[in-house]
Amino acid sequence: MEQELSFFNLDKKWNDYIGAQKEIISKLKDDQYFECSEIINRETGMRIRISPKGIKETIGKGNRFQHLPKRVKMQKVATIRKLPVLIEEGYLIEDEVPNYYVSTGERFAYLNSKIVIDDEIHDVRIAVKKKVGSNHFYIHHIDTKKSSELLSPSQETDNYETQNFE
Repeated sequence: MEQELSFFNLDKKWNDYIGAQKEIISKLKDDQYFECSEIINRETGMRIRISPKGIKETIGKGNRFQHLPKRVKMQKVATIRKLPVLIEEGYLIEDEVPNYYVSTGERFAYLNSKIVIDDEIHDVRIAVKKKVGSNHFYIHHIDTKKSSELLSPSQETDNYETQNFE
């Protein structure tokens, strides 16, 4: 995890979600992270794009990032560069979920993957905003034993390939 965190260099920005957003997006752009056209989820065939807007949303205010314990913030940031693999290998747990906050007709799909961070297995729940032209990564949550950031899915599956940090 330390290697991934050192890539982003957020030492003094853990409580500044706007500064963290800017730094993370800048580093990802420099690394050509957003150049990947689409990620195809193996289970569903769904094509998903990751954009700076999605990264900004996942490192957003409220329970997305600002108010999380520092350890969960670190784990969330450490998984960002693994999102393409997590999306590709994730399993669909919910589909066609309406946006409960805004009645715009938006729909979401939720994928679950597993990742090992510091020798512990964590669930990663990925929200995908579904659109007619293309689907977009929207936000991801980390579920740990100490802090359950995951939203409760309506169904569960254990058919995961677990991703490891190298």
